[in-house]
Amino acid sequence: MTHNTDTDPNTPTKPVGCPVCQELDQAEAVARTEWDASKVTDCRVLRARHLAAEHGEQS
Repeated sequence: MTHNTDTDPNTPTKPVGCPVCQELDQAEAVARTEWDASKVTDCRVLRARHLAAEHGEQS
């Protein structure tokens, strides 16, 4: 089961309960509150790589 709670349509869906996905979500949320666009982008890239490598999803 996957879901996407982000309103950005470019953000891939993520499997429910994956600790790595949850960690990347948290890091992105913190980066957004700090207005750190570079860090937000880094988190999204890392999430996309993780999804492809661990969950077989392509962005």
